[in-house]
Amino acid sequence: MQKKSLAVLAGAGAVVGSAGLLLATMLPSSADTTRQQTTTKVEATSAVTYTLRNFECGKRVCHASAVLPTTWKHVVHGNGKDAFQDPTANRMIRFNVLLSGTQSTVVAGQQKVAALKGTPGLKIQNVYTTTMQSTRNQGKLTLTTVVYTYKSGTTTRWVGTRYLAQQGGAQADYEITVGGVPTDYKLLGTALLKATQSLALAG
Repeated sequence: MQKKSLAVLAGAGAVVGSAGLLLATMLPSSADTTRQQTTTKVEATSAVTYTLRNFECGKRVCHASAVLPTTWKHVVHGNGKDAFQDPTANRMIRFNVLLSGTQSTVVAGQQKVAALKGTPGLKIQNVYTTTMQSTRNQGKLTLTTVVYTYKSGTTTRWVGTRYLAQQGGAQADYEITVGGVPTDYKLLGTALLKATQSLALAG
């Protein structure tokens, strides 16, 4: 796996063998030892299991699938747009599988950062591009990820938005976003990694 930084404003990326990204890549710059210990404790009491799930379903066939949290509720937001929401907490993973594919993942990431300007309490934590292998016959993956926090009322939200190309390409065909509170970063990082490596579309 190779990694190159686009504009790392905070945090640091790393690689774990050939398996994927070390979740410290997703760590907010404000995190400290206390927060890491708290996150570990929270996850130990609310384990998340994963399974292959279908979405973008018509009357006879489902057009997309990925490894996702087993109990998260599927919500359809529109053509090509699906989300899976945790019924026990305010966190989710969301897909857009109908991007135009006319721009690179790098440019899509840059445009995302530009579009976020003016968001209340915005802090861009990390922007990076990397490659990895699909676990479901989609070949070499190229992905650009934007990690940021912002304010929603009095609550701080943590978000990772990823633009994905498959089969050795570089164009942003898919977008995957995870969101929750900052202490969810490790759980959400795992969900994002599993979805990235396993996303497959029929046809």
